[in-house]
Amino acid sequence: MLKKIKGYIVYSFIITLLIFCCTSLKSNAPIKKTNISKFETMTLDERYEYGSTNFVFLLKEHIPKSGCEIQELNIPCTSMLNSTASGFIFSHDKGSIFVMTAAHFCKNDSIIGFDENIIGLANSLPRNLFVIDYDEISDICMLVGTKYPNENFIKTKIAESLPKVGEEVYTVAAPNGIMGVGIRLIFEGKFGGCFDDLCMSTIPATFGSSGAGIFNKKGELVTIVMAVTKGFEHVTLSPSHDSIKEFVDKLDRVVDIYP
Repeated sequence: MLKKIKGYIVYSFIITLLIFCCTSLKSNAPIKKTNISKFETMTLDERYEYGSTNFVFLLKEHIPKSGCEIQELNIPCTSMLNSTASGFIFSHDKGSIFVMTAAHFCKNDSIIGFDENIIGLANSLPRNLFVIDYDEISDICMLVGTKYPNENFIKTKIAESLPKVGEEVYTVAAPNGIMGVGIRLIFEGKFGGCFDDLCMSTIPATFGSSGAGIFNKKGELVTIVMAVTKGFEHVTLSPSHDSIKEFVDKLDRVVDIYP
């Protein structure tokens, strides 16, 4: 991704920044199951309707395999929360939702004796999500899961062009895994421009913000949260706008994500 960026100083600077990704790591924390039987209700400011309605809170859990044959490793024989991230419903049909997030969250990092499972809370209703494909270089991932009866979401539109430098953009995320029923944490900033393969904005982000959609004033998708600058979590790094479009177009030729 960085090979096209010219200049030793810029290259070294970006390498340093990318060390601080935004997936919240919570290894070995027992996972608590939540049963929610009805859709959440909230009054949304229409300026943030797209990002808020389609927001998905993502959890990755490690589930012990049958027999729990790993007691000698002194690992609890229970499901454990591995990490959290943010995402959004890119599209949906009658029975499925397609969720976009960051590839570094989707990448399998299961440990010996455990299986890995991804849970997504959309409408604050939990459901299993399954990775369709991800691009590790651009750090983009698409998952699929069940859409419950009578759920309503908004189909995401990719912006036709980049915002102007200084134009307002926003994201809806769960930094440090903070979320709740009827709650949306909305963060605003200014679009900062792009290198060939990397865009920047002044949206604050931290662990758990990875994969959150970044939207323009029209509610169109510009890019996603990938990483932030270490020591100053108000400069967000993102895949290029072209990378988002190329990933979706390539995937759509194989899987019908535009029902």
